[in-house]
Formats: sequence, C-alpha cells, structure tokens
Amino acid sequence: MRTLTLIPIAAAVLACGGTIDPNAPLESHRDEERGVTFVTAEALHDWMEAGHADEVVIIDNRNLFTFEQQRIAGARLIPTDDVQSSLGSLPLNKWAVFYCT
Repeated sequence: MRTLTLIPIAAAVLACGGTIDPNAPLESHRDEERGVTFVTAEALHDWMEAGHADEVVIIDNRNLFTFEQQRIAGARLIPTDDVQSSLGSLPLNKWAVFYCT
C-alpha cells in the first residue's frame, strides 16, 4: 500500500481565512513525533473524487528526470532539497500533499 504525506497548512489557513476544513473526512494517520499526517493514495483519490480536488496541491518530491517520466496529473515539482525554500510559494488555503517513490 502506498502512502502520501499530507501536511495541512492549518495555522496559515486559519490566519488567512481560508476555506479548508481541517476536519474534512479523510482517512489518515498522524505521526506526532515527525509532525506529519500520512494518507494512502487510495484514500486521497477517493477524497478528491468526492469533491475535494480543489482543496489540494500535490507536490512531487522527486528529481526532474523522474518527474518527466511519470507523475500525478497536476502535480508540482519541488525536489526534496528545495522544499524548505519553496514553502512560501505554496497556497495557504489548500492541503499540501507531498509524494515521492
């Protein structure tokens, strides 16, 4: 089973008056030690198909070569080494879903 890392930008969403419901039903589990939430690809797909697709930005953490070979439609490429410097470019009113293989 594949899992994706789901990082809600909850503090920024609330501060900016975003419309994301942090309590929206999405089957996931939280890793408190690392401060991230994990979701299976299947659960995320079902959630997005249920009308939440506009509430998510999908970030591919792989390199450009693998991104160009195959990717999730609509995903943004932000390689792992660039995530920290790119956080300011992410929308504040969406869930950020990071994935790699």
